[in-house]
This record gives sequence, C-alpha cells and structure tokens, in this order.
Amino acid sequence: MPAFYEVSYNEDGTIESFLPNNPNARPQVKKVIMMDMTGSRYPMKPIVPYIQTVHDRVVLELFRGCARGCRFCQAGIIYRPVREKDLEALKAQAIEIVKNTGHDEISLISLSSSDYSHLNALASYLTSAPELAHVNLSLPSLRIDDFSIELMSKVQDVRKSSLTFAPEAGSQRMRDVINKNISEEDILKGAYEAFMGGWNRVKMYFMLGLPTETEEDVLAIAKLGQDIVNKWFTMPGDMRKQRLQIVLSTSFFIPKPFTPFQWMGQASSDAFLEKSKLINRNINKKNIKYNSHDADTSRIEGVLARGDRKLNKVILKVYQKGARYDAWSEHFDVALWNDAFAESGIDSAFYNERTRELEEILPWDFIDVGVKKSFLHDEFLLASQGETTVNCMEGCTNCGAMCFEGGICYARKA
Repeated sequence: MPAFYEVSYNEDGTIESFLPNNPNARPQVKKVIMMDMTGSRYPMKPIVPYIQTVHDRVVLELFRGCARGCRFCQAGIIYRPVREKDLEALKAQAIEIVKNTGHDEISLISLSSSDYSHLNALASYLTSAPELAHVNLSLPSLRIDDFSIELMSKVQDVRKSSLTFAPEAGSQRMRDVINKNISEEDILKGAYEAFMGGWNRVKMYFMLGLPTETEEDVLAIAKLGQDIVNKWFTMPGDMRKQRLQIVLSTSFFIPKPFTPFQWMGQASSDAFLEKSKLINRNINKKNIKYNSHDADTSRIEGVLARGDRKLNKVILKVYQKGARYDAWSEHFDVALWNDAFAESGIDSAFYNERTRELEEILPWDFIDVGVKKSFLHDEFLLASQGETTVNCMEGCTNCGAMCFEGGICYARKA
C-alpha cells in the first residue's frame, strides 16, 4: 500500500528516506512463497479456446527458482530458492492434462529446465508412455551442455522443432561478467551434437549493452554465429541435406531491481542502435538471420523497470494521450512517451542511464526477497572484475535465501 509509506527526496532527485507512516506498515515487507511445489494446486483442466493460441500446448512446470545465478536475471534472484516438483506428480499431470485438453504437445517450463534433477527420467517417460503417443515434447530455451544434448537424444522419434539456446553474450569475457558459466567450447560442442542429432534450425539469444561491454564483445556475437555455421559444414555431406538456419537475436540489456546490476546505467538508444548495426554489418547473411529488439521500447522498459512513484504522472499522461497495447510494436508510439516525460518535468535518463551509488536508497529497498543486498553488492564487484560465482547446485554462496527454510538450500545438506 504506497499510501502507508512516506518518501522524501534529495535535491538531486534520489531518495532521502522511505519510511512507514502507518503503525500497521512494516519498514520492510518480506515475500511469501510456496515451498511445497508438489502439493500446490495446478490447473489440470485449462481452458481450450476455439481459436489457435500462441501457447497451444500442455505446460508442465518442473520447479520454481533458478540455481544458476546469472547476474542480469531478476527472476533468478526473486524466485529463490529452487523448489522442485516430484517426478511422479509430473508424470500424472502430463497424462491428465493431455486427456483433458487434447493437446499434442507438452512444454517443460522453468527458469532453467535443464537443471531439473529428474529431467532425463521425465523425458524418457513423456516420449514412451502409451497415453502420450504422438505427443511432441517441446524443449524451451536450454543451456548447451552435455545433459541437454542427452535430453535431445530422447526425442529423436518425435517431431523436431527448432532449438533455442541463450548464450547471452558472444565473448567469454562477457559471459564471465554476467556469470553465465558456459564456455565457447560448450557452445560449439553443443551445436555440433544438435546438428548430428538431426536439428538444422537453431536460435541463439544475446544481449547488447551489458556492463563493461566493448566493441570486441559485440563483434564476438557475429563471430560465434559464424563459428556455429562452420561446425555445420564439418559434418559429413549426407547429413547436410537440409538447409541450415541459424537465427541470432539480440535484445538490449535492461538493469533490473534485485540484481547485481541494479546500480548500473543503461546504454542510450543511440548506443543500442550502433551496436546492432555493427553486428548486422558483420554477419554472413547467407546462413545467418539477424533480429534485433527495438531500442526505443527498451528505453521505456528501462525507465519503468527502476522507476519510482514519480512516474505515476507520466504513465497517466501517456495513457490520456492514447497509448494502448504498447507491447505490440504496431501500437507503440515513442513520441507519446517523450511528450509525457516532457510535460511531467521528468528526465527519463535519470532512471535508465544514470549509474547509482552503492549507498543510494533504491525505490524497492523496502521489499525483502530473501536475497541480501550485501550479496548483490558482492556480486556486482565480482562482475566488475570478471570473476564468476558457483551455482547453488555446486555450493552455497550465502545469498540469504536459506531464510525460507527449504528448497535446494536444505536439499544440498540432506
């Protein structure tokens, strides 16, 4: 309840204090999470519309949270700790939902589906159970590691769709900065094994404008795409009868609250465009298609991501000017936003391009997600030094999520 908190500001627009003005309001509000994923309710009879929808399939949620610790990812922080769903429960849910909906595809979703501890067994069941005959197994964005390739081998006899991987950065230096913890050797080996497994369509997602990024890091995205193409041509000719389709997609990095990069400034729209043009000039368009996110949309997303209550009047004004369905590019009009900022006397660069001081009070500091701000600070410093941190499956980093008394924090001790 925003009205229960009083905010005062310094002359430079930063927050001076954020205090409750109601005796029932707490100085900090701690998140509440569902720890028992197996016992929680799950929609077993989702509505099946008469028209085709984007996600026209059964959705199986494997677990909540993520153990990886990618420093750009807000969801990976705020949904800690990892809480898995029981294997037998997932098997039963798959059969029942397919029976209730008639869908011919099952999608395994989570923040990092490859990390589900029973994924191999689940994939084997979903591709062999008589009740699921002719049902396709859909693999979401995966890490290119050996376990993911092993999983792919289990869907050889089912309709293949394109594979999607998210290296996020082209150079190893940049992947270390964001704590992606995957090497170029892993990427090329994974792509080759995917090609050998029968896939010829691969999508790769990257981000531009990451902290400490250089021109060399940007060009590394184009180079990595070409290296993957070169891997394709090392296969025997009889295995290359289909046309290779590599899609490189870049979005623009937006610093998010509750991440180690929450203090970082976002690149300007002009800088974003220059980076995407640089990639476009350096890719081999014969085998690689390049897609880039809109820079103006990313700028607005950046403002809203780390804004405070002063943005209320901007949002109201842009609505009054006719802005609707802005997530759809054909409806988005950046001029409406620019006018709303100007009329409200607010500089958008204050929110998205400005680098915050580590001691600054942030608009979301009154929310306790379990992960300590000191941990985010330490990760910020490690990122600036290009050092990585182990994931939760390999060791505890004392992030603070153990306060919820469950999940992977305690499973590792068992």
